[in-house]
This record gives sequence, structure tokens and C-alpha cells, in this order.
Amino acid sequence: MTMLLTAIAAAFGALFLVLAGYVWLNRRQIASAGLLRERLGDLGTTNAGIASAPILKQAETESRLDRYLAGRSFTAVVEEETRRSGIGWTPAQFASYVVAGVCIGSISAFWLPFAYALPFGVVGALAPFIMVARRRKQRERQIEEQLPDAVEMLVNSMKAGFSLQAGMNFVGTELPAPTGPEFARFYDEQRLGIDVKQALLSLQDRLGTLDARMLVLAILIQRETGGNLGEILGNISRVIRERINFRDHVGVLTAESKMSALILSLLPVLLFFIIQVTNPEYIAELTGTETGRLLLGYGAVSLVVGFLLLTRMSRIEA
Repeated sequence: MTMLLTAIAAAFGALFLVLAGYVWLNRRQIASAGLLRERLGDLGTTNAGIASAPILKQAETESRLDRYLAGRSFTAVVEEETRRSGIGWTPAQFASYVVAGVCIGSISAFWLPFAYALPFGVVGALAPFIMVARRRKQRERQIEEQLPDAVEMLVNSMKAGFSLQAGMNFVGTELPAPTGPEFARFYDEQRLGIDVKQALLSLQDRLGTLDARMLVLAILIQRETGGNLGEILGNISRVIRERINFRDHVGVLTAESKMSALILSLLPVLLFFIIQVTNPEYIAELTGTETGRLLLGYGAVSLVVGFLLLTRMSRIEA
């Protein structure tokens, strides 16, 4: 119990040091962000103001770590992934969370044999990547669910006499995040002088879904060739709803196999740690010998490969 409490205290101490270091490195950026929030609060923020906030945030003072990471190949990838996930972390923030994950994961294995510090640290380092991927998937799912309503609102506004740009602004003000602010940002961009085609392509990139690409492509083709845009968008809305219904039906049919893959993969790991804690002598032949550690590594790789194969077999693109 004393070792466990010591490990918990060390983990919180490491987390405090990482957070303190991050705040010190980003003190100018935090101060600028606070001043920006005060000004936006005085002006009375609307949905359109929220949509234009990323443009204003570009004027904030960058931290030293952000300036150091600027221009590197992985920095652009990190910025793209965090932007599409809706988290909005800077590369410096993402790197800080990775370092914090490594420290917390390694210290969490303090009460276990030293050999576990490395895998726990790797898991801690992967935690921010997993969180960004999960948040991106959740955001894309929300966009896919909101997009049919957005298209129908756009069609109805155009039938009422609004232009495409005014209809986009109407959707942006009426629809909640994450889809609404992106449509409002399109309206702000084209008002600031950006070409409508480029603004539509930026909207497609920010939404990042197949349905959004289909919507933007239909609008661009109609602008080049002509036709009834309202009728085209109405058909797209029906196609999107049918795809969502089909995807949900497929998800119900494959839920059992996905859950089986997860349980079969986690059961050996859970059993191993239970035995390690309750009766370490019983499993000492695996953890204390070279052959045992090789067998553990082989088992871990086999579990990962098996889980990936089972999930891949149950995945159906809808």
C-alpha cells in the first residue's frame, strides 16, 4: 500500500511539473488568449463570431516551442489532425501531452517490476494520439448526422429566395457545432474576398467527410454547368440519409463480432495482471526468465494481430 501511495504521489508530482512547464513556456500565448476572450465577450460572441475565432487565433503570440516546431514535416500533420478532431491543440501542446503521458505511464508502473515501465510509458505516449483519433471520429460522425439537416435548410432557404452564400450563413447561424460554425466560416471567408470555389474547397477540407465532398462537388459542378441547385441538393440530402441508415444497420449486424474481438483480446491481458498482483510467484517463470519474456512478447504481438484481424473482418464500409 505504501508503494502504491508513493507511485500515485509521484505521478501527480510529475503531472504538476509538466503542467507548470507548459504554462511557463506558453505564458505569452495564454495571456493573449485571455485578452482575446475578453474582447470577444465585450463584443457579444455569436455563432459567426465563434466560427471566425480560428482566424483571430492566428494573430496570437506563439510559444517558443511552437516556433521551434514550425516548418517541420510532422508539425503540419499534427495541426491537421488536431484541427479535424476539433480539439485545436497546437504542436507544442500536443508534444507536452505526449511527454506528460510518458511520465505518468512510466511512474504508474512504479509498483510493478522495472521492465513494465517501458510499455506503460509507450501506452502513455500513445494516449494523446488515441484521443485525437477518437475525437476526430466522433466529430466526423456528428458532421455526418447533421449534414442532411444542413442541406435541407440550405435548400429551403434557396427556395425562399436566398442566394447560396446567404443560405450558407443561415445554416451557420441555425445549426449547432460542429457543422454550423463551418458553414458560417464559409460565409465569412467569401465576404472577406476569398473566391467562392476556394471557400467551398476549404469547407470540404474542414468537414473532412465523404458526404461533404459530395456536397461541395455538386455545388461546383452546378456553378460550371448550370441547373436546378435546389433539386440537386435535395437528392444529395436523401442519398446522405440513406447512407446513414444503411451504415447504422450494418453497425448493428457487426456489433457482436466487434465486441467479441475486444473481449477476446483484453481477457488474457486482464488475467495476466490479476495473477501478477495476487500471486506473483506463480507467474515468475514468465516475468523472471529470458524465455518467459520472449513468450510474453510473442503473446502480446499475437493479441494485437488477432485483434486487428478480427476488427478488420467485421468492418464493412458503408
